[in-house]
Amino acid sequence: MALPSADRSGDPAATAAPLAAADPRASARLLWTAFAILLADQVAKKLVVTLMRVGESVNLLGPAVRFTRTENTGAAFGILRGRSLLFVVISALACVAIVAFHRAIARQRRVEQFGFSLVLGGALGNLVDRVRLGAVVDFIDVGVRDLRWPAFNVADSAIVVGVTLLAVRFLFFARPHPPAGGPEAP
Repeated sequence: MALPSADRSGDPAATAAPLAAADPRASARLLWTAFAILLADQVAKKLVVTLMRVGESVNLLGPAVRFTRTENTGAAFGILRGRSLLFVVISALACVAIVAFHRAIARQRRVEQFGFSLVLGGALGNLVDRVRLGAVVDFIDVGVRDLRWPAFNVADSAIVVGVTLLAVRFLFFARPHPPAGGPEAP
């Protein structure tokens, strides 16, 4: 997002152009995408909880990709186990912040909107588990023999993809701000 260029008339009030209005469709897309992620996550977890016992595994693509039902009271990859309340607070704050700033997010490019949507949907999916069950249901299990990635779920995947999109966008494709009073970046 480029900053407005300085007005050459000398009127200080004219130099502060208003931000572009948020497209209501962009806000709706953000919320509907987050809802779709939340729904997909909760449906997948419900199936796993209904059909599998904790610790049970089912091979999908041989032993390289399987469903293994686990419960995680910590953060991603099982770090900080037993701190579920801390993650309830962090998830709730992240969700509230994204919803509170949805109009500003709606002014961003679609890739940023999509990234925030994925983070919101994923955070809501894991928040529902933490509040309802006291732990997050994880089940996607990938690896070879004893070299296995920690189990994860649809919500975790959405958060990782969303954060990655946002990080790549802001680290590698952000336009530099023009100097004060200088021309806008093209």
